[in-house]
Amino acid sequence: MVQPLGAFAGEYKGLPAGVAASVSIPVLRSPIEWGIGYAWNSMGADDKDIVALVNQDSLLGNTYSNGNLALRSNSNRFMLHARVRPLNGKIQPYGDVFSGLETFKTTTSITIDNSGYSSELTTDRNHLDMTFFYGWALGLRVRLAPSIYVEARYENIRGGEVKYVDNETVEIAGDNSIAFSLKESSTNRAVYQLGVAFGF
Repeated sequence: MVQPLGAFAGEYKGLPAGVAASVSIPVLRSPIEWGIGYAWNSMGADDKDIVALVNQDSLLGNTYSNGNLALRSNSNRFMLHARVRPLNGKIQPYGDVFSGLETFKTTTSITIDNSGYSSELTTDRNHLDMTFFYGWALGLRVRLAPSIYVEARYENIRGGEVKYVDNETVEIAGDNSIAFSLKESSTNRAVYQLGVAFGF
C-alpha cells in the first residue's frame, strides 16, 4: 500500500494498493547484499458498459455489439537495491538503499460479448510518463519454517516530477472516446508491505 507524501498527497487522493517482488544475492558471504525489484500499484480504474462498433461494411452496414470499456491507471517501479542484513537467524532485520525508474501509465481496453464469452476488441495507451526515484527501506523477517519467512517492510521513496491522470476528471463520451486532465507533482511516498520471503 502506498501513502502519498508532500505535494503528491496534495494532488493524488487515495492509497494505491499493489504487489511487489525482489531478489537479493549476498556479496561473498557477507551481510551485504545486492538485488533487483519490481512493484506495481493501481492508481485508479473505471468501467462502463458500451455498444461497440465491431465491423464496418459499406454493403451490409456497420456491426455493433454490447461490451465493456475499462480504464486502468497504474505505476510500475523497476529498482536496484543494496541491503545490509546483519543477522541470519530466526529473526532477520535489514536495511536497504535503492534507486530506479518508475512509469505512470493509463490504458483503455474494449471487451465485447460474443454469445456468452468475452473477447478483447482493442487496447489503447492513453498516457505514459516516467521518472527516476531513490530511497531507503527497513524490513523485518521472521522464520516460519526452514527457508520460509513472513516479512514486513517500510519504504520511503523520493520520486521526481511526473504527470499522471486525474481520476476525478475522467469522462467516457457517447462515442466511447476518453477525456481527462493531467496532474503534475513530485511523487514522494511511503510504502507499507507485508509478504512472504524464501531463503536459498
